[in-house]
Amino acid sequence: MDFWITNLSGLFDGYNFTKGPINIEVSDGKIINITKNKINHKSIDGSGKILSHPFVDGHTHLIFAGNRFNELSQKLNGLTYSQILESGGGIHKTVKQTRDASDEELLHLVMNRLDLMLQQGTLNVEIKTGYGLSTSEEIRLLKIINQANQLHQIDISPTFAAAHVYPNDISPKDYVNEIIDEMIPYVANHNLATSTDVFCDKGAFTIDDTLTIFDQSQHYKLPIKVHAEEIAYTGIAKIASKKYDMLSADHLLHAKQDDFETLSSNNVVAMFMPTATLGLFTKSYPQGFKNTNVDIGLGTDFNPNNWTTSMQTVIRMAVYLYKLSPINAMKAATIGSYKSIYGHSQEKLTINSKATFILIRSNNLSEFVSKIDQNLITDVYKDGKLLFQKN
Repeated sequence: MDFWITNLSGLFDGYNFTKGPINIEVSDGKIINITKNKINHKSIDGSGKILSHPFVDGHTHLIFAGNRFNELSQKLNGLTYSQILESGGGIHKTVKQTRDASDEELLHLVMNRLDLMLQQGTLNVEIKTGYGLSTSEEIRLLKIINQANQLHQIDISPTFAAAHVYPNDISPKDYVNEIIDEMIPYVANHNLATSTDVFCDKGAFTIDDTLTIFDQSQHYKLPIKVHAEEIAYTGIAKIASKKYDMLSADHLLHAKQDDFETLSSNNVVAMFMPTATLGLFTKSYPQGFKNTNVDIGLGTDFNPNNWTTSMQTVIRMAVYLYKLSPINAMKAATIGSYKSIYGHSQEKLTINSKATFILIRSNNLSEFVSKIDQNLITDVYKDGKLLFQKN
């Protein structure tokens, strides 16, 4: 199918923003022309819209059943995330609800959540396990994620994250042994995941257990990610990025400039999830990264504690809470998050690139960021095919 989109207000190619009017031509699933010259062909009117790389959600916990809405009142009454977890709530509550759900129910939930993400302009999503906390349940979750990848138009990257918290029904030592002796070999040998993630923090996995799991992951050639410096400072981001071939260190609310410098020198993406900060009722935001060259990525961190499907919201919160510029927030939500998933840079939207893009109803990036509560995505294209259009 051949078509033109004309009079665009701007083009965000993943790296730079070019002010319009701009016209693009699509043919056989690729962009074959980008010009500011006047076009006399029949075209789709792009007036008042930006053509952009689709968003890449680099950190989610999308596969779970149930909810934890009741915990909001507990937080408002002064309980912390860690206190709720220690009392058997938090992740432990979601594990029980997820174990009780059928494969069909979990797949239905994942597909519905992906639909919402696509309508918000997202076409790549990383999905972590972590609400099974046993060999059979974690493998079940990975198989459902892989099934969703076959069925949905969004490209999905499954992450093995059984090391979310220590389960209540087995000792920490035995559970770590189960992860390294049973889970990781099975996951790697059956190509069920593209990476491993460990939640190393206060109330979660210790540094020693984290490194033990990473040693086995590296042995089986599973790329590594880490939840780091979110609840408290442990130093794991710096320790792990020096030792392993890592994709990303995520959250980093308590990380220091030296940590970001280490991530940068080891080519590790610093992943920020600003909406998760709201769910923690914390005023701790990443500090020191602006004075480094570290690559930044963004994710929704969709989970029962942070019910966010919109990367638009994440971009806006990254600007208002973390003080990223609009252009840097857009880069983080596209090429930065992409690198955190795939380990290499995403191609620029240019002539001969795939016609995979979104249209945003805004004249410039500052307008897009300023309209905090609005879904401004009007069209989503993948390989030149229209997947979604707002009525």
